[in-house]
Amino acid sequence: MHDLTRTRFAVDRHLAVSPTLDQLKANDRFTTLIKARGSRPLTLTVLIKSEDDRSTVLARLLRLIEGLTSQETVRQLDVRLADCSESVGMLLQNHDALLTSGMPDDHPLIINAWQHGLCVVNSIDQAERVAIFEDDYFAGRNTSGRRWYSIMEGNPLVLTNPQHIVLEYGARINPRTVILNQSEVKIGRGTLLGADAELNLYTAKFVIGQFSQTSSYFTAVGARHTLHFPSTYSVTRGPYAFIGKPADKVGDIVIGNDVWFGTHVVVLPGVCVADGCVVGAGSIVTKSLAEPYGIYAGNPAQLIRFRFPAHVIKWLCSVQWWNWPTSKIWKARSFFQTDISGKTEEDLWKLIES
Repeated sequence: MHDLTRTRFAVDRHLAVSPTLDQLKANDRFTTLIKARGSRPLTLTVLIKSEDDRSTVLARLLRLIEGLTSQETVRQLDVRLADCSESVGMLLQNHDALLTSGMPDDHPLIINAWQHGLCVVNSIDQAERVAIFEDDYFAGRNTSGRRWYSIMEGNPLVLTNPQHIVLEYGARINPRTVILNQSEVKIGRGTLLGADAELNLYTAKFVIGQFSQTSSYFTAVGARHTLHFPSTYSVTRGPYAFIGKPADKVGDIVIGNDVWFGTHVVVLPGVCVADGCVVGAGSIVTKSLAEPYGIYAGNPAQLIRFRFPAHVIKWLCSVQWWNWPTSKIWKARSFFQTDISGKTEEDLWKLIES
């Protein structure tokens, strides 16, 4: 299991795609990335879709970058203007991160980038983190594939607004995903969204923390239909849109760290799930699960028992291992393969300090 090679992974090769240079200049994620980069070397390829004269565009691009940062940073930049005829697939293979304008015609490109394992910079906060990102990467010695930052395995069924989805380092989305979103969806570091997941969110936000995972057929619902009108019909498009209205309850869904959902779990609007929880297969989560490291199951989901004794839960909540850097997680790897149910607090500290 530990037959792994350890390398450093930095996001040093960025591909920026924009309809025009003016739109790139107005892109807060792009300007944040350049400003936050500091003096670290950066390879930046810019693809401008307009048919303007390339030499003029390149000169303007360099002036734009010079106006955003210091001369020391400019000296560390390797800036290239891509030709519109270049293969998008090859461009993605030669870069670590993608930044787009977020327009609808960029949606296939964003999905393609995730399938190539790139970081897609979809928020200002993410741009700040990625600008200085460097972490350990562990790969099996027999692995021949390229390293990836975050990945979408296979094809999704529907992603209505991929430009609002943020995948952190090590996040994975399995095949046949459906994400119907108008607001932010954030998949935390190391977290897995299992196959056939459906996030039917409407305008609700969906946030799932670090090192959590959903089994197959996980469903999150961000809104409820109106019940006190003559009809529950709430479709707001099409020939009968005049009958309906937006849902009467929209609630963000916030899931903590180290949470595991069994198969066919449904989470309803406004639910929060505490760190360390386990939710049994087939459960319907109608209200927040507030007890850290609780095991919940049923319809509606109710607390069955706890994963650990109270003193172990208190200790886990205090150390918050999911915030550790990768190097510390690696050094403490034996801790993650140890039954800690009967350990004292002193035993627990020895496990992660040895």
